[in-house]
Amino acid sequence: MKTKYGVALFFAAVMALVYCMPAAAHNVWLNPANHFPQVGETVDIGIGWGHSYPADREDQEMKDGRLEEIAAVGPDGFPVEMVKVSAALYRLKVDKAGAYLVTVGIQPGFYTMTPKGRKFGDKKKVEDGIKCTNYHIGAKTVLIAGGNAKNLEHAAGQPLELVPLTDPGSLKAGSAFSFKLLFEGKPVSGVSIKAKYAGFDAKIKKGEDAHKSERGKRKPYPCATETDAAGLATITPTQAGYWMVTYSNTSAYPDAAVCDECRYSMAFTLEVK
Repeated sequence: MKTKYGVALFFAAVMALVYCMPAAAHNVWLNPANHFPQVGETVDIGIGWGHSYPADREDQEMKDGRLEEIAAVGPDGFPVEMVKVSAALYRLKVDKAGAYLVTVGIQPGFYTMTPKGRKFGDKKKVEDGIKCTNYHIGAKTVLIAGGNAKNLEHAAGQPLELVPLTDPGSLKAGSAFSFKLLFEGKPVSGVSIKAKYAGFDAKIKKGEDAHKSERGKRKPYPCATETDAAGLATITPTQAGYWMVTYSNTSAYPDAAVCDECRYSMAFTLEVK
């Protein structure tokens, strides 16, 4: 009996490792100093990194070499130069009215779940591998310059990308923000969407948040939904301030001998007036 019980516990532990993403997964996000600049302004764009989204939008240190790329597309659909100030800060000169799409990506990598826990590396580098994930972590934000949303619905080319259908400049607390989600350029359905405002995590930790389910249990996010058959979704930010929308999608890795899946974990940030 003890042997069977031990085997059952081991099997349960392995299954938990295989099917659950790590609770301490990181996010990267973009922190523009001004989401609604005027033409002629230079906007500081910070890069956030960590487990939570604090009120000041800064969690852990962004170190040199961690980014794979950061890019911007202007209202005319062409790339816009960004100037690096530090590992966590870039500057963008706004010279035209319209929407500027800014994207960032962390260096991708592999981790493999084993009976002893998670180890970094693919199945060819990690012994006793159970399941391998090729992870991609990225973010996007939009600047609405001169009160003009031209080019807002243009895709910047991320593998998993949120494309706003509602002008963020028109948003107020309690109004709807609609968007579509594209995976490899095509609408993707059934993707879980979660959104929270800067500082929400701290309120949850202190037990101060008022968002509760019908059964009185706390919701992990103020807004949660999923994309429909056309890849469309809508959230309703509950208060003014900075918000982060998170979403992820998984697909098969091209070579099963190397890894099992590709996982894209992304964040879109916006400001609600």
